[in-house]
Amino acid sequence: MVEETGDWKWAVVVASFFVQFIICGISYSIGIFHIVFKDIFEHDHFDTSWVGSILLYVTALTSIVLRCFMSQFGYRISVMLGGVISSIGLGLGMFVTDLYQVYLTFGVITGIGFGLACTPSIMAVEQYFNHKRFQALSIVMGGIGAGIITFPVVIKYLLEYAAWRGTLLTLSGIALNLCVCGAVMFPVAKGRQVRLMPLLSCLPLRNIVFHGMCIANLFWSFGSTIIYIYLPSYAMEFGTDFGTASFLISCIGMSAFTARMVFAFMGHNSALDDITSLLCSVGLGVVVTGICPLLIDDYAGQIGYCILYGFYSGYWTTFLQQASRELVGPEYIAMGNGYLSFMIALGSLLGGPAAGLLIQEETEFEYAFYLAGASLLWSSVIMLMFKYQQCGTDSYPEDHSIKEQKKPLVNHIHDEFKPSFNAMKDGDRIIVEAASSVC
Repeated sequence: MVEETGDWKWAVVVASFFVQFIICGISYSIGIFHIVFKDIFEHDHFDTSWVGSILLYVTALTSIVLRCFMSQFGYRISVMLGGVISSIGLGLGMFVTDLYQVYLTFGVITGIGFGLACTPSIMAVEQYFNHKRFQALSIVMGGIGAGIITFPVVIKYLLEYAAWRGTLLTLSGIALNLCVCGAVMFPVAKGRQVRLMPLLSCLPLRNIVFHGMCIANLFWSFGSTIIYIYLPSYAMEFGTDFGTASFLISCIGMSAFTARMVFAFMGHNSALDDITSLLCSVGLGVVVTGICPLLIDDYAGQIGYCILYGFYSGYWTTFLQQASRELVGPEYIAMGNGYLSFMIALGSLLGGPAAGLLIQEETEFEYAFYLAGASLLWSSVIMLMFKYQQCGTDSYPEDHSIKEQKKPLVNHIHDEFKPSFNAMKDGDRIIVEAASSVC
């Protein structure tokens, strides 16, 4: 397949970058809004934590439930409609008078809009690119880290000068720019065909490794949600002011962004060799889990914790993607992505409230962070247990340029999927199932 000519494809990359930038920047600033809504509506941590958990849950779940809408109307309409809905959800936040109304506006409505826009923006890049697809998607994924770095600082200043209602109105206007990004994503007139793999095919469930990946995603999402929601509140318990505590989320974004870029450009083997996998997945996990209460006492220690966690997070997401392809093959990841997205959504929904109950019971944040660290560590241990199984080696007969690698534990592909998968390799047809960016 000849690469799509013209420079408009890079405009689509930039548009998709800003879609991830806006969605992930607002979504991962939930810890800042947790403090604001708790003080404004005078509820406890358990009740307030549902706001951020519902937002992440609905965003991930919408990418599954409304997948038929994306297939029917295309990614351009989906992104633009997502921008309108999310803007309405944030704008309605100006008129709320109770925390339960925030659940509906900031959580459900905004989450539906974000879910409609997030995945189709990645699919648009997939359709425009063939040979340079990896570079294009790397740029798009960079929008996640850029958003996490930028929005906590922006929201902090907006809260100071426009109060919380004015902040939501401003974010509503920013979310409306998703419509502009979607308008750029014209369908490729004579491009390759993009067809989604079966979302909830039972085929991946025959593989025990896939079950392990689902459990690992659940624990990772559970632990990460706790950290993003409660880290600013935890820092403020030790005398850190609100603005400085908000900056901690940006530090996580900087470190995670750096880790993703380092391991992405170092290549496949750099993230999967035994030493790197053990040190980064388990070693850093043990450190992040064990020393959190010791570092959080002063601001320098809080920065150190954020850098460690951010690097750990950036590595683990890279490791999970590559290890998953190694163990079960890309076709199983594509077909089972609905299950993985659901586990991410479930972990996001349960993480914040579970930690809120623990904080109320023990009146200490450190126990909640022990829970978060243990969940992150266990997710890494699960993946490493499967990775170090003796799977043997095999080479792909279709492409002799690919060197020997681990053989997927399930090496039988149903005949109805073979032609489509081979066509994807030949470039005549692209079959994609874009992953949700909220992980």
